Amino acid sequence: MEKSITLNIPQDLSDDEWEKISEIYRSMDGWVEGTNFPYWYGTEHEDKYISVSYEPSGLLFTGKVNDDLWVGWLTQMCAKLSVALKREIHDATM
Repeated sequence: MEKSITLNIPQDLSDDEWEKISEIYRSMDGWVEGTNFPYWYGTEHEDKYISVSYEPSGLLFTGKVNDDLWVGWLTQMCAKLSVALKREIHDATM
């Protein structure tokens, strides 16, 4: 079953902040090198994947992974983004 969450990342980030986000993407477990979009563990054509896109409401993560991996992975992503961007990053619907 596909899951999704939108994180509260504003559109007006500096180039430096976007570079920090890119570095965090590459540091996360499961990073898939050489794709056109950020993916972890595989692409949406595979049985297991996490991907991200930027939407007006924030960073939209979607994935098809088990619940434990989803929660743990996103907890780590939010923690790293919060430290790098010096603001609390969480579910945008909170």
